[in-house]
Amino acid sequence: METQSNKHTNDAITLLKDELARRKERNSNYSLRAFAQSLSISPAQLSQLLSGKRNFTTEVLGTISRSLHLSPEEERSLLTRTLLEKAQTPPQERAKRQLQEDEFRLISEWYHFAILSLGKIRGAKADPHWISDRLGISVSDARAALERLRRMDIIEDGKALKQKSAPLNVVSEVPSRAIQSYHQSVLELALTKMPQTPLDKRDFSAMTFAADPAKIPQARKMVEEFQDQLAEFLQTPNSKEIFIIACQLFSLERTQS
Repeated sequence: METQSNKHTNDAITLLKDELARRKERNSNYSLRAFAQSLSISPAQLSQLLSGKRNFTTEVLGTISRSLHLSPEEERSLLTRTLLEKAQTPPQERAKRQLQEDEFRLISEWYHFAILSLGKIRGAKADPHWISDRLGISVSDARAALERLRRMDIIEDGKALKQKSAPLNVVSEVPSRAIQSYHQSVLELALTKMPQTPLDKRDFSAMTFAADPAKIPQARKMVEEFQDQLAEFLQTPNSKEIFIIACQLFSLERTQS
């Protein structure tokens, strides 16, 4: 699945993280929700801003500046530096199409994203039979997927397979059946592909270890950045095959009811 995130820590993020740390020093029970309320924004919005999954707008920066009682000069400086950082971020990192839950549900089967990746291979065809042969799915599934992607204005009309929208991303702060369905389809695909794929074209590994639960949010960000870096390394003008990487990090402890 395509994902995008801003890897550049801008001044607004630094300001918010430092202020949150100061408040936690004074009160160890101080929460992200309380911080968001003090900033007059939602907890989900604050979480996405801190993680770089949402860009700062002039309006949001103004709200934050007033909530933190910044001087007019400090507000102007923050606005200038933050928006300059955004402007210097490569276009492929800035531009993205944020899918809502109901949109993502329509394309939550793994092969929709595989079709989009096929579009980056030279000579890719928007032909159900060609896609069926490349991905090992039925012609009817390939045809239906193409129709959905066209209907959602994600791929171009025509014989060539080409994505017209910005890279797709879906972010949810709550459990999502659509996202769970996508990951389940990827896991099922991995089980099928493991015995079929030659060793030189796959890598399956697992490690079990003790961990500090407080570090899991940071670990999730590290996993996301690693996947982005690996995709960037492997995706070249000479790309000829479609690969998928799926990382699982989960607690082995019994879930408390």
